[in-house]
Amino acid sequence: MPARRLVVEASRLRNQRELTAAVRDAGGEIVLDTEAAELACVGRHAGRVRGAPWALPEGAGPLGPDHFRADAKTDVIGQIARLAVSSCVTAVLSPAHHLGDPAFHDWFSVDRDVCIALRRALDREGGQGIAIDYPLIVPNAMLNDQNHRGLLVAALAALPIDYVWLRVVGLGADAGPLQLSRYLSAVAGLHNLGKPVIADHLGGLAGQAALAFGGVSGIAQGIGERERFDTGDWHKPAKPRPDDAKFGRAVRLSIPGLNRTLTRSELDVLASAKNGRRICGCADRACCKGYDSMVADPRGHAARQFFSSIAKLEAVPDLRRETYFLSHDGPMAKADRTAREIKALRPDAAEAARHNIDLEALMKRLADHSRTTEKIRTTLETIHETRGSDVPRARVAALRSGGAPKSAKGQP
Repeated sequence: MPARRLVVEASRLRNQRELTAAVRDAGGEIVLDTEAAELACVGRHAGRVRGAPWALPEGAGPLGPDHFRADAKTDVIGQIARLAVSSCVTAVLSPAHHLGDPAFHDWFSVDRDVCIALRRALDREGGQGIAIDYPLIVPNAMLNDQNHRGLLVAALAALPIDYVWLRVVGLGADAGPLQLSRYLSAVAGLHNLGKPVIADHLGGLAGQAALAFGGVSGIAQGIGERERFDTGDWHKPAKPRPDDAKFGRAVRLSIPGLNRTLTRSELDVLASAKNGRRICGCADRACCKGYDSMVADPRGHAARQFFSSIAKLEAVPDLRRETYFLSHDGPMAKADRTAREIKALRPDAAEAARHNIDLEALMKRLADHSRTTEKIRTTLETIHETRGSDVPRARVAALRSGGAPKSAKGQP
């Protein structure tokens, strides 16, 4: 895995010591996600995130504003600083919260004070070389509002932070043309900070487009997951889980270039059509050996395709990336062609019935996706043709090497 940066959630850090050590010793960055936003929400605090060291005991409820005060008895800020130093991380995502939280409307004021207090705590614990990044978690409407965005930028400029990590509620790999256009316009307003902007939880063509058009300095996502950010279940009590409920999610596979994932059953139905295996299968010999190889290792396929797409984009000079992205051999044109080819497939009805797939509904979704992809291409071409070459572009996110000293085994 050619990753140079790794975001590790506090609740999982103890289970990922070997991975973090390997990335760190290879000269990569380790960024600690404190999961403060999730721990402060009634719908998320009792889930997996309660494994974070500063989570309240089970049944005590979510963390509230008072728990993040510098003098709080829970010492959340102190715990975060000590874990960051002992784990030799490069940077910490400052504890920040969803600014659209209906239960508390002044998180931004609290979070700014926390960021300053965290800097002091890190310095006090010997983590002077550990950077602080700020996760800006905002509703779409707030980011798109020029006045509100200006207030956020002015406040962030006064904080001791390196990067801004942007999580936009309701935005992800499935972003439509209007969403993507507004996003590119809004993130340009953050460039006045003079700091790199990382698009967090933004995958697919939307993430690549934001990079190619200079809107963001980098993108952060999981391997085949964390490609969209939603808070739909954050502020509602979690529903009790039935005893017989299955854990995990259905495995989804990405068709190379399509910018959409499908279940294994849906993919098998498409593969039953004439030329279906060729169109849906991975032809990249550095990744897979065709359709069967791809479906046998969906996560490996997703990882290799993701890293390959980013490597190709990085190889293009910054000011030429828009042209490359929209060119005949670029990601956008390939996605458009692939979507057209797939919507024209005629899968076998018997195969669909065998997999219990509504064939008509599946092909309608793919036809809709094709139309959306075409509109995204047209929108981005218009943006490219109408804006000048002197448009502000995101700052470069240089690879950082801060943190505590480490041995050959990655130990402090």
